[in-house]
Amino acid sequence: MNKKIIITILAIILIIIVIFLYITRAPSAPSKDIDSVINNQISTSTSQNYKISKESTIEFRIDEILRDKPFTAIGTSSEIAGDISILGDNITIGTLAINAKTFKTDDIKRDGAITRLILKSEDPANEFIYFKTSRIERASSTINVFGDLTISGITKPAEFKITMNITNDKITGIATSTIKRSDFDLKIPSLPFIASVDDDFTIIANIVADRVR
Repeated sequence: MNKKIIITILAIILIIIVIFLYITRAPSAPSKDIDSVINNQISTSTSQNYKISKESTIEFRIDEILRDKPFTAIGTSSEIAGDISILGDNITIGTLAINAKTFKTDDIKRDGAITRLILKSEDPANEFIYFKTSRIERASSTINVFGDLTISGITKPAEFKITMNITNDKITGIATSTIKRSDFDLKIPSLPFIASVDDDFTIIANIVADRVR
């Protein structure tokens, strides 16, 4: 193999490494505090009003075949905000916002790839995920919340099932939903060590909301 071919191959390998390191570097910091993103204005002087606190977390779980073995990728963030209002038996949930740049997994390179290649959340237009409630149905032990979920600029209907404990000072609860990647055009980059990734993924939110005085 002549010298020019060797130099060309080495240059290509170097470029690939640089691109990989650039894409998988740690995500940049949020552009703004999550509490400043939305102003629900759902509270009234006669209702009990609560604000989602930083004790809350939201995570996604998605199954894949990684290096020929089943693996569940889990990403977690505490950057979630929103308001809840209660008047008698009526519950009102305002628009929820989540910073899509802040999900952390077991691997910082995975975090960078999710941010830049899948959620594309370094684009200011895609930084925040929104859920806008349209209606709430109360069942015997759960609350079914219907609304519009916006991820990476695409809005689709979604339903969350919530178990909730309400006291005078605090609301705690767990909200779950199963979403399809394909509905939001969330494409997984083709990599040799990932054989497949499920289309369905689960969202789990552990909600803590404090009474607003």
